[in-house]
Amino acid sequence: MPRKDKSKLIVKSNRLIEASYRLNLVEQQIVLFAICLSREEQRGLSPDTPVTISATAFAAQFGTNETKVYGQLKEAIDSLYKRSVIIHDTDPKTGKARVTETRWISDKSYIDGAGQIQITFANRIIPFISRLESEFTSYRLEKIGRMTSAHAVRLYELLVQYVGLGTRELEIAWLKAILQLTDEYPRPDNFKRRVIDVAVSQINVHTDINISYTQRKTGRMVTHLIFMIKSKLDPKAKPPKIDNAYVEKHARPGESYDQALRRLLEERGQTCIF
Repeated sequence: MPRKDKSKLIVKSNRLIEASYRLNLVEQQIVLFAICLSREEQRGLSPDTPVTISATAFAAQFGTNETKVYGQLKEAIDSLYKRSVIIHDTDPKTGKARVTETRWISDKSYIDGAGQIQITFANRIIPFISRLESEFTSYRLEKIGRMTSAHAVRLYELLVQYVGLGTRELEIAWLKAILQLTDEYPRPDNFKRRVIDVAVSQINVHTDINISYTQRKTGRMVTHLIFMIKSKLDPKAKPPKIDNAYVEKHARPGESYDQALRRLLEERGQTCIF
């Protein structure tokens, strides 16, 4: 895979995706962008080495106002430093259910003269976002880069891993717990209108999947949401061949033929013409 593609790839353990935490949108963007940078620099995440984020690069990635972004980043890492995440797994020695609470980051720094921030991920969280295993979900940063709802990002993570099945049923109480909204929106209709409907709309507009949902009752109470998930990409459709005519048609102003060819191949995740 070309390096350009790798830099945009997010890999997070499904245990972390389904953990209980609440981050605002900028905090989530910082975490995801830091993961991307560590992959781009091909050095991995380390509890001893901070990840440096440039305000200029961050603004370019997420379409943020560059004149205000550095202040937003400083404010966001101040709050991120205080955040924790609760992870549910199994203790390897006893085989019993284990609940672990850990910080996201162990330290934070500002570099005012350079317009940069630095964060170091906590040692306990790194294994959940750095390993490549079958239980992990991968998605590209640009898929969520234009969403404005933090809950939309979380819901996308929960659903995109089920796109192959086409459906996923989520208990409302469980969903509110992992979003840390247990004490908010006591009425299911308010939760659906204020959180779920907003998230569904943004996912459908900005990402590579379309979703809709129905509800299921237990007795008279709505207790579950059943999501239908469909990829926007037709798996049977083959992309057009990148030949001379295709390159000439899709070349950008100022690009040479070779530059356009390399860009089009990278966008396809290819290294040669087929």
